[in-house]
Amino acid sequence: MNFDNIQPKPVVCRQSSVCDAIACERYWFCRHRLGIVLRGEKIKEGATLGRIYHKFQEFGPGREQEVRAWVQGQQNALMDRVNKGEDIDGQIARLANLMTELYHKAEVMAKIFWEKYPQPSYLKVIGKEINHTMQWNDLTLEGTIDKLLLNEQDGSIWIRDHKSTGRPLAVLFGGLGWSLQARMYRILAGDYLDYNNILSNFHIKGFILDGILKPGIKQCKTDDKNAKDWNCTQEEAYLRRVKIWYSEKMDASILSKSVIFTESLFPPELIYPFEKMRVLRDRPVNPESFSRDITRKACFAYESQCIYHDLCETDPKQWDSLFETKYKFADVKEDDAQNEENI
Repeated sequence: MNFDNIQPKPVVCRQSSVCDAIACERYWFCRHRLGIVLRGEKIKEGATLGRIYHKFQEFGPGREQEVRAWVQGQQNALMDRVNKGEDIDGQIARLANLMTELYHKAEVMAKIFWEKYPQPSYLKVIGKEINHTMQWNDLTLEGTIDKLLLNEQDGSIWIRDHKSTGRPLAVLFGGLGWSLQARMYRILAGDYLDYNNILSNFHIKGFILDGILKPGIKQCKTDDKNAKDWNCTQEEAYLRRVKIWYSEKMDASILSKSVIFTESLFPPELIYPFEKMRVLRDRPVNPESFSRDITRKACFAYESQCIYHDLCETDPKQWDSLFETKYKFADVKEDDAQNEENI
Protein backbone atom coordinates (compact mmCIF):
# COMPACT_ATOMS: atom_id res chain seq x y z
CA MET A 1 0.00 0.00 0.00
CA ASN A 2 1.34 3.40 -1.01
CA PHE A 3 0.56 5.79 1.84
CA ASP A 4 1.92 8.75 -0.15
CA ASN A 5 -1.25 8.57 -2.26
CA ILE A 6 -3.61 8.67 0.73
CA GLN A 7 -5.04 12.03 1.76
CA PRO A 8 -5.01 12.12 5.58
CA LYS A 9 -7.84 13.67 7.55
CA PRO A 10 -7.21 16.94 9.39
CA VAL A 11 -6.20 16.62 13.03
CA VAL A 12 -8.98 17.83 15.31
CA CYS A 13 -8.79 17.62 19.10
CA ARG A 14 -12.06 16.07 20.19
CA GLN A 15 -12.47 14.16 23.41
CA SER A 16 -12.59 10.87 21.52
CA SER A 17 -9.55 11.51 19.34
CA VAL A 18 -7.41 12.76 22.22
CA CYS A 19 -8.37 9.74 24.37
CA ASP A 20 -7.50 7.41 21.50
CA ALA A 21 -4.16 9.12 20.94
CA ILE A 22 -3.20 8.62 24.58
CA ALA A 23 -4.33 4.98 24.63
CA CYS A 24 -2.72 3.84 21.36
CA GLU A 25 -1.00 5.88 18.67
CA ARG A 26 -1.62 3.25 15.98
CA TYR A 27 -5.36 3.14 16.76
CA TRP A 28 -5.50 6.93 16.57
CA PHE A 29 -3.68 6.87 13.23
CA CYS A 30 -6.01 4.27 11.71
CA ARG A 31 -9.25 5.78 12.97
CA HIS A 32 -8.71 9.52 13.06
CA ARG A 33 -5.89 10.17 10.57
CA LEU A 34 -6.82 7.69 7.84
CA GLY A 35 -10.50 7.06 8.65
CA ILE A 36 -10.29 3.28 8.37
CA VAL A 37 -13.49 1.39 9.20
CA LEU A 38 -14.72 -2.17 8.93
CA ARG A 39 -16.63 -3.27 5.86
CA GLY A 40 -20.28 -4.16 6.39
CA GLU A 41 -22.55 -3.20 9.25
CA LYS A 42 -21.63 -4.16 12.79
CA ILE A 43 -24.53 -4.10 15.23
CA LYS A 44 -23.60 -2.20 18.38
CA GLU A 45 -26.67 -2.61 20.54
CA GLY A 46 -25.25 -0.66 23.48
CA ALA A 47 -24.15 2.28 21.33
CA THR A 48 -27.49 2.40 19.50
CA LEU A 49 -29.39 2.33 22.79
CA GLY A 50 -27.15 5.13 24.02
CA ARG A 51 -27.91 7.30 20.99
CA ILE A 52 -31.66 6.87 21.42
CA TYR A 53 -31.44 7.58 25.16
CA HIS A 54 -29.38 10.65 24.34
CA LYS A 55 -32.19 11.87 22.06
CA PHE A 56 -34.66 11.59 24.94
CA GLN A 57 -32.38 13.72 27.10
CA GLU A 58 -31.93 16.22 24.26
CA PHE A 59 -35.67 16.70 23.68
CA GLY A 60 -36.71 16.37 27.33
CA PRO A 61 -39.94 15.22 29.04
CA GLY A 62 -43.16 15.42 27.04
CA ARG A 63 -41.51 15.16 23.63
CA GLU A 64 -41.35 11.38 23.33
CA GLN A 65 -43.15 11.42 19.97
CA GLU A 66 -40.33 13.47 18.48
CA VAL A 67 -37.82 10.86 19.59
CA ARG A 68 -40.02 8.13 18.12
CA ALA A 69 -40.10 10.04 14.82
CA TRP A 70 -36.29 10.33 14.88
CA VAL A 71 -35.95 6.58 15.46
CA GLN A 72 -38.37 5.86 12.62
CA GLY A 73 -36.29 8.10 10.37
CA GLN A 74 -33.18 6.11 11.28
CA GLN A 75 -35.01 2.85 10.56
CA ASN A 76 -36.23 4.14 7.19
CA ALA A 77 -32.69 5.12 6.22
CA LEU A 78 -31.43 1.63 7.14
CA MET A 79 -34.20 -0.06 5.14
CA ASP A 80 -33.35 2.13 2.14
CA ARG A 81 -29.89 0.59 2.27
CA VAL A 82 -31.43 -2.88 2.42
CA ASN A 83 -33.57 -2.13 -0.63
CA LYS A 84 -30.47 -0.94 -2.51
CA GLY A 85 -28.85 -4.33 -1.95
CA GLU A 86 -26.28 -3.19 0.62
CA ASP A 87 -27.38 -5.67 3.30
CA ILE A 88 -25.13 -8.58 2.33
CA ASP A 89 -25.25 -10.37 5.69
CA GLY A 90 -28.65 -9.19 6.97
CA GLN A 91 -27.17 -7.05 9.75
CA ILE A 92 -28.66 -3.77 8.51
CA ALA A 93 -32.23 -5.15 8.56
CA ARG A 94 -31.60 -6.69 11.97
CA LEU A 95 -30.45 -3.33 13.34
CA ALA A 96 -33.52 -1.58 11.90
CA ASN A 97 -35.82 -4.07 13.63
CA LEU A 98 -33.83 -3.94 16.87
CA MET A 99 -34.26 -0.17 17.13
CA THR A 100 -37.95 -0.53 18.02
CA GLU A 101 -37.09 -2.58 21.10
CA LEU A 102 -34.26 -0.21 22.01
CA TYR A 103 -36.61 2.76 21.72
CA HIS A 104 -38.87 1.33 24.43
CA LYS A 105 -35.91 0.58 26.67
CA ALA A 106 -34.43 4.07 26.23
CA GLU A 107 -37.82 5.65 26.94
CA VAL A 108 -38.08 3.79 30.22
CA MET A 109 -34.52 4.77 31.16
CA ALA A 110 -35.22 8.46 30.47
CA LYS A 111 -38.50 8.52 32.41
CA ILE A 112 -36.91 6.86 35.43
CA PHE A 113 -34.00 9.32 35.32
CA TRP A 114 -36.33 12.34 35.06
CA GLU A 115 -38.33 11.01 37.99
CA LYS A 116 -35.26 10.70 40.19
CA TYR A 117 -33.43 13.83 39.01
CA PRO A 118 -35.92 16.42 37.72
CA GLN A 119 -34.16 19.54 36.49
CA PRO A 120 -34.71 22.42 38.96
CA SER A 121 -36.81 25.28 37.61
CA TYR A 122 -34.04 27.80 38.32
CA LEU A 123 -31.73 26.04 35.82
CA LYS A 124 -32.54 27.57 32.44
CA VAL A 125 -31.31 25.88 29.24
CA ILE A 126 -29.36 28.42 27.18
CA GLY A 127 -28.07 25.92 24.63
CA LYS A 128 -28.09 22.21 23.81
CA GLU A 129 -26.30 19.92 21.39
CA ILE A 130 -23.79 22.71 20.83
CA ASN A 131 -21.11 21.64 18.38
CA HIS A 132 -18.35 24.19 18.72
CA THR A 133 -14.96 24.51 17.04
CA MET A 134 -12.21 26.85 18.13
CA GLN A 135 -8.53 27.48 17.58
CA TRP A 136 -6.02 27.28 20.38
CA ASN A 137 -2.48 28.11 19.37
CA ASP A 138 -2.08 26.00 16.21
CA LEU A 139 -4.57 23.28 17.19
CA THR A 140 -8.26 22.89 16.43
CA LEU A 141 -10.41 22.02 19.44
CA GLU A 142 -13.92 20.70 18.91
CA GLY A 143 -16.72 19.07 20.86
CA THR A 144 -20.47 18.76 21.25
CA ILE A 145 -21.86 20.00 24.55
CA ASP A 146 -25.13 18.34 25.58
CA LYS A 147 -26.48 21.32 27.53
CA LEU A 148 -25.45 24.70 28.84
CA LEU A 149 -27.48 25.80 31.85
CA LEU A 150 -27.88 29.19 33.52
CA ASN A 151 -28.47 29.14 37.25
CA GLU A 152 -30.86 32.07 37.57
CA GLN A 153 -30.29 32.21 41.33
CA ASP A 154 -26.63 33.23 41.12
CA GLY A 155 -25.98 33.79 37.39
CA SER A 156 -23.48 30.93 37.07
CA ILE A 157 -23.17 28.64 34.03
CA TRP A 158 -23.13 24.84 34.23
CA ILE A 159 -22.21 22.28 31.59
CA ARG A 160 -24.37 19.14 31.66
CA ASP A 161 -23.65 15.82 29.98
CA HIS A 162 -25.67 12.59 29.82
CA LYS A 163 -24.24 9.11 29.51
CA SER A 164 -25.56 5.57 29.59
CA THR A 165 -23.35 2.56 30.17
CA GLY A 166 -23.34 -1.17 30.62
CA ARG A 167 -20.44 -0.99 33.07
CA PRO A 168 -20.49 0.01 36.76
CA LEU A 169 -21.18 3.72 37.26
CA ALA A 170 -17.89 4.02 39.12
CA VAL A 171 -16.18 3.69 35.72
CA LEU A 172 -18.07 6.77 34.50
CA PHE A 173 -17.64 8.93 37.57
CA GLY A 174 -14.16 7.98 38.73
CA GLY A 175 -11.73 10.86 38.19
CA LEU A 176 -14.48 13.17 36.92
CA GLY A 177 -12.82 16.23 38.45
CA TRP A 178 -9.71 15.89 36.30
CA SER A 179 -11.32 14.23 33.29
CA LEU A 180 -10.46 15.34 29.78
CA GLN A 181 -14.13 15.87 28.93
CA ALA A 182 -14.91 18.21 31.82
CA ARG A 183 -11.78 20.27 31.15
CA MET A 184 -12.21 20.46 27.37
CA TYR A 185 -15.90 21.30 27.57
CA ARG A 186 -15.14 24.12 29.97
CA ILE A 187 -12.80 25.65 27.37
CA LEU A 188 -15.23 25.10 24.51
CA ALA A 189 -18.21 26.46 26.45
CA GLY A 190 -16.37 29.62 27.41
CA ASP A 191 -15.26 30.26 23.84
CA TYR A 192 -18.77 29.55 22.53
CA LEU A 193 -20.39 32.02 24.93
CA ASP A 194 -17.76 34.66 24.24
CA TYR A 195 -17.79 34.21 20.44
CA ASN A 196 -21.58 34.43 20.25
CA ASN A 197 -21.80 37.24 22.82
CA ILE A 198 -24.15 35.21 25.03
CA LEU A 199 -24.38 36.68 28.52
CA SER A 200 -21.97 39.27 29.79
CA ASN A 201 -19.46 38.55 32.56
CA PHE A 202 -20.46 34.89 32.59
CA HIS A 203 -18.85 32.46 35.01
CA ILE A 204 -18.70 28.77 34.11
CA LYS A 205 -18.97 27.24 37.54
CA GLY A 206 -18.91 23.52 36.95
CA PHE A 207 -19.72 20.32 35.13
CA ILE A 208 -22.68 18.01 35.79
CA LEU A 209 -22.50 14.40 34.66
CA ASP A 210 -25.64 12.26 34.57
CA GLY A 211 -25.07 8.52 34.39
CA ILE A 212 -27.49 5.64 34.10
CA LEU A 213 -26.90 1.90 33.93
CA LYS A 214 -28.55 0.20 30.98
CA PRO A 215 -31.21 -2.21 32.29
CA GLY A 216 -30.38 -5.87 31.92
CA ILE A 217 -33.95 -6.89 31.04
CA LYS A 218 -35.83 -6.64 27.76
CA GLN A 219 -39.46 -6.10 26.92
CA CYS A 220 -40.93 -9.58 26.40
CA LYS A 221 -43.96 -11.85 26.84
CA THR A 222 -43.76 -11.36 30.61
CA ASP A 223 -44.83 -7.76 30.09
CA ASP A 224 -47.69 -8.86 27.85
CA LYS A 225 -48.97 -11.13 30.62
CA ASN A 226 -48.45 -8.47 33.29
CA ALA A 227 -50.27 -5.92 31.13
CA LYS A 228 -53.35 -8.13 31.10
CA ASP A 229 -53.13 -8.77 34.85
CA TRP A 230 -52.57 -5.10 35.68
CA ASN A 231 -54.96 -3.74 33.03
CA CYS A 232 -52.37 -1.51 31.40
CA THR A 233 -50.35 -1.32 28.17
CA GLN A 234 -47.36 -3.56 27.55
CA GLU A 235 -45.07 -0.48 27.65
CA GLU A 236 -46.45 0.51 31.07
CA ALA A 237 -45.97 -3.05 32.35
CA TYR A 238 -42.38 -3.00 31.12
CA LEU A 239 -41.82 0.37 32.80
CA ARG A 240 -43.01 -1.06 36.13
CA ARG A 241 -40.73 -4.10 35.78
CA VAL A 242 -37.71 -1.94 34.92
CA LYS A 243 -38.47 0.36 37.89
CA ILE A 244 -38.27 -2.69 40.12
CA TRP A 245 -34.95 -3.61 38.48
CA TYR A 246 -33.56 -0.13 39.18
CA SER A 247 -34.92 -0.04 42.76
CA GLU A 248 -33.14 -3.29 43.55
CA LYS A 249 -29.85 -1.80 42.40
CA MET A 250 -30.40 1.39 44.42
CA ASP A 251 -27.80 4.14 43.84
CA ALA A 252 -25.60 1.83 41.79
CA SER A 253 -27.82 2.32 38.73
CA ILE A 254 -28.56 6.08 38.43
CA LEU A 255 -26.41 8.98 39.54
CA SER A 256 -26.02 12.70 38.85
CA LYS A 257 -22.80 14.28 40.09
CA SER A 258 -21.29 17.73 39.75
CA VAL A 259 -17.77 19.13 40.01
CA ILE A 260 -16.89 22.79 40.53
CA PHE A 261 -14.04 24.22 38.47
CA THR A 262 -11.25 25.57 40.67
CA GLU A 263 -8.11 25.11 38.55
CA SER A 264 -6.72 27.24 35.72
CA LEU A 265 -8.22 26.87 32.26
CA PHE A 266 -5.16 25.12 30.82
CA PRO A 267 -3.50 23.14 33.64
CA PRO A 268 -0.31 21.15 32.86
CA GLU A 269 -2.25 17.87 32.86
CA LEU A 270 -4.34 19.19 29.96
CA ILE A 271 -1.44 20.73 28.07
CA TYR A 272 0.28 17.33 27.81
CA PRO A 273 -2.39 15.57 25.68
CA PHE A 274 -2.70 18.63 23.43
CA GLU A 275 1.07 18.57 22.88
CA LYS A 276 0.76 14.87 22.11
CA MET A 277 -1.79 15.67 19.40
CA ARG A 278 0.55 18.24 17.90
CA VAL A 279 3.40 15.73 17.78
CA LEU A 280 1.23 13.06 16.13
CA ARG A 281 -0.10 15.59 13.63
CA ASP A 282 3.40 16.43 12.42
CA ARG A 283 4.58 12.84 11.92
CA PRO A 284 4.83 11.24 8.46
CA VAL A 285 1.57 9.65 7.31
CA ASN A 286 2.79 6.08 7.64
CA PRO A 287 1.75 3.35 10.14
CA GLU A 288 5.32 2.73 11.19
CA SER A 289 5.51 6.30 12.54
CA PHE A 290 2.87 5.44 15.14
CA SER A 291 3.55 3.03 17.99
CA ARG A 292 1.27 0.15 18.90
CA ASP A 293 0.27 -0.19 22.54
CA ILE A 294 3.00 -2.40 24.00
CA THR A 295 0.97 -2.92 27.19
CA ARG A 296 -1.77 -4.49 24.98
CA LYS A 297 -4.48 -2.88 27.11
CA ALA A 298 -5.90 -1.14 24.05
CA CYS A 299 -5.83 -4.40 22.08
CA PHE A 300 -8.65 -5.85 24.17
CA ALA A 301 -10.25 -2.79 25.75
CA TYR A 302 -13.81 -3.32 26.99
CA GLU A 303 -13.58 -7.12 26.63
CA SER A 304 -13.40 -7.13 22.83
CA GLN A 305 -10.54 -7.21 20.37
CA CYS A 306 -9.56 -3.93 18.72
CA ILE A 307 -10.94 -3.74 15.18
CA TYR A 308 -7.46 -2.82 13.89
CA HIS A 309 -5.76 -5.87 15.42
CA ASP A 310 -5.31 -7.56 12.03
CA LEU A 311 -3.69 -4.44 10.61
CA CYS A 312 -1.27 -4.27 13.53
CA GLU A 313 -0.31 -7.93 12.99
CA THR A 314 0.33 -7.39 9.28
CA ASP A 315 3.23 -5.63 7.58
CA PRO A 316 1.80 -2.34 6.24
CA LYS A 317 3.20 -3.27 2.82
CA GLN A 318 0.70 -6.16 2.82
CA TRP A 319 -2.36 -4.15 3.91
CA ASP A 320 -3.89 -4.19 0.44
CA SER A 321 -5.18 -7.75 0.87
CA LEU A 322 -6.94 -6.80 4.11
CA PHE A 323 -8.60 -3.83 2.43
CA GLU A 324 -10.00 -6.15 -0.22
CA THR A 325 -11.96 -8.12 2.38
CA LYS A 326 -12.15 -6.47 5.83
CA TYR A 327 -11.43 -2.72 5.80
CA LYS A 328 -12.18 0.40 3.81
CA PHE A 329 -11.51 4.13 3.99
CA ALA A 330 -14.55 6.15 5.00
CA ASP A 331 -15.59 9.31 6.79
CA VAL A 332 -15.48 8.72 10.54
CA LYS A 333 -18.25 10.51 12.38
CA GLU A 334 -17.00 11.67 15.74
CA ASP A 335 -19.58 10.95 18.43
CA ASP A 336 -18.49 12.09 21.85
CA ALA A 337 -22.07 11.79 22.97
CA GLN A 338 -21.65 8.04 23.18
CA ASN A 339 -18.08 8.09 24.31
CA GLU A 340 -18.62 6.72 27.78
CA GLU A 341 -16.75 3.66 26.53
CA ASN A 342 -13.71 5.91 26.10
CA ILE A 343 -13.62 7.54 29.52
